[in-house]
Amino acid sequence: MLIKDLAARAGVSVKAVRYYESRGLITPERAANGYREYDDADVLVVREIRALLSLGLTADETVPFVECLRAGNERADVCPSSLDAYRLRIAEIDQRIEELSRLRGELSGLLRDAENYPTNPQDQEKR
Repeated sequence: MLIKDLAARAGVSVKAVRYYESRGLITPERAANGYREYDDADVLVVREIRALLSLGLTADETVPFVECLRAGNERADVCPSSLDAYRLRIAEIDQRIEELSRLRGELSGLLRDAENYPTNPQDQEKR
């Protein structure tokens, strides 16, 4: 199938397919006329990449999942390297949650202080 057909079947743009190809995530065959030729396995790979990107993984972080599919597995996340990629992403999310919770606490404290600060200049002199 041609690139436009792959893009349509996978629900992505042609530009996205070209990007995935430039990252080495898909490697189409070339027809005699030089056109890229894709197959059904490429549709599955592109759908998987799209799903992983929507979860916040980077293109590079999808590599273990793509390799797992290319190894003949029905699912991209059953290989040890895929499981490790999940664990790493979860750890990154947990770290970000901790950071955001700390920032929220600091901002809440500043807001409380600001809300209780006298806005009348005469009240400020009494402090």
